[in-house]
Amino acid sequence: MLNFLERLKTKEIKDINPDEKNSLIVSVLIESAKSDGEFSEAEIEKIISIIKNKLKLEDKPAHELFYKTLELNQDNIEMYSITKDIRDNFDADEIKGIVKYIWYVVLSDGHLDDFEAALMRKLTGLFHLTGKEAAEIKSAAENDLNIEI
Repeated sequence: MLNFLERLKTKEIKDINPDEKNSLIVSVLIESAKSDGEFSEAEIEKIISIIKNKLKLEDKPAHELFYKTLELNQDNIEMYSITKDIRDNFDADEIKGIVKYIWYVVLSDGHLDDFEAALMRKLTGLFHLTGKEAAEIKSAAENDLNIEI
């Protein structure tokens, strides 16, 4: 049986349901959080907060989505595959929102280390964002973190 991410590759955009889209978002957040070799409690809490507040899920479904996706991604998923799936199934504004969520996660511990900075540069290219767009998204995420998250 194909795993979730493999199944997504065989579908057209119109065939992907909101739960599968949410799983893709959570997958990229998890992989981004793990990119520096540490997967902290602060990052886990930030991802669950994003699931609840941005993806509009209640507490129990949010936790279920997080842990189900974490289990599916037990072996590191190649970031290129996830970003391609996201590019194929989300529009440009949705992708910018996802990148903003990734910024929330990588900045959740209060600093940006070299691994996270390299990841964000890589994601800028993989998501086909301009340098200006990437800078605006980062700035917006930093402003949000100071205000609401």
